[in-house]
Amino acid sequence: MPELPEVQTIVDELNLKVKGETIIGVWPLNFKEAQNKKILNIKRRAKYIIFELSEDTIMLVHLKMTGHFLLGKWEIRNNVPYPLVEGPIKDDSYNKYVRVIFYLKSGKELGFSDLRKFGEIEFYTKEEFNNLKKIKKLGPEPLEKEFTFEKFKNIVKSTSTNIKMLLMNQEKIAGIGNLYASEILFLARVNPLRRTEDLKEKEVREVYKAIKIILERALKLKGSSVYDYRRVLGIKGSYQDSTLVYGRKGKDCPVCAGKVEYVKIGQRGTYFCPKCQK
Repeated sequence: MPELPEVQTIVDELNLKVKGETIIGVWPLNFKEAQNKKILNIKRRAKYIIFELSEDTIMLVHLKMTGHFLLGKWEIRNNVPYPLVEGPIKDDSYNKYVRVIFYLKSGKELGFSDLRKFGEIEFYTKEEFNNLKKIKKLGPEPLEKEFTFEKFKNIVKSTSTNIKMLLMNQEKIAGIGNLYASEILFLARVNPLRRTEDLKEKEVREVYKAIKIILERALKLKGSSVYDYRRVLGIKGSYQDSTLVYGRKGKDCPVCAGKVEYVKIGQRGTYFCPKCQK
């Protein structure tokens, strides 16, 4: 599932490519709430993409496991979109599952590709959006200035679970998922199975520092395309080419002579080095 770096990359690229555009048509018609609306701004909250449209309208998107936006051109044949532009949108199989197309006044077309069909596109008024429970209950954003060490320490000390599950809990900290939780804990040299109540303050501080380092590094590399995630022009992110432990089961630890191991924590695959993360 796309995490903070992937979602923020999409938001940044969409703001560059389609902010200020007007949606003049939608395929299929069950997304007609977007019709004739101007895209005023695009923001991220946790793993959500928030389109601020004209006429007091919010289009809220959750990519779920396989969703991503693509800027291209398609022709509808027998109710199936066929890409018309040469390049990754046409050639990369992960980009071929376009379920929605927003037709823009400039002639651009914004598609939403989603292999598993779990992605969510919902419409609200601003007032409805501001009162949405699933948005209000989200935890703090880990890259904002307000996310201080003291705030993080209080979150850790008020929670009883293992540290990896805490990092992935969107009501505690927004935007971190399975991949970056593994990377963060390796950089901090903290075992993912460690209980939050057992962590020493020094360890908590190392995790806090690692959160910012890993997320900022992934943002610079435009996210991780381990599976479905693609950027707006259909190309991959780059972080997957330089992971520390994620996806490296049985390979050499980048720090010691040990081997990266794999376990499941909360039904999620977790990578760590048992020598570096005792």
